Amino acid sequence: MGMTDSQFKGFIKFVLDDIREVLETMNEGKEKEKLQKVADNLQQTLED
Repeated sequence: MGMTDSQFKGFIKFVLDDIREVLETMNEGKEKEKLQKVADNLQQTLED
């Protein structure tokens, strides 16, 4: 069973919100840069 576009975007928003919350507590470093890149890609998915 697939998801509608609306359901998919809702899921992406949920994941993105959690990632941003984690990013706020992380120290600078490669891991934070990688996670920020994931967040940026998810944000771009929402905007497309």
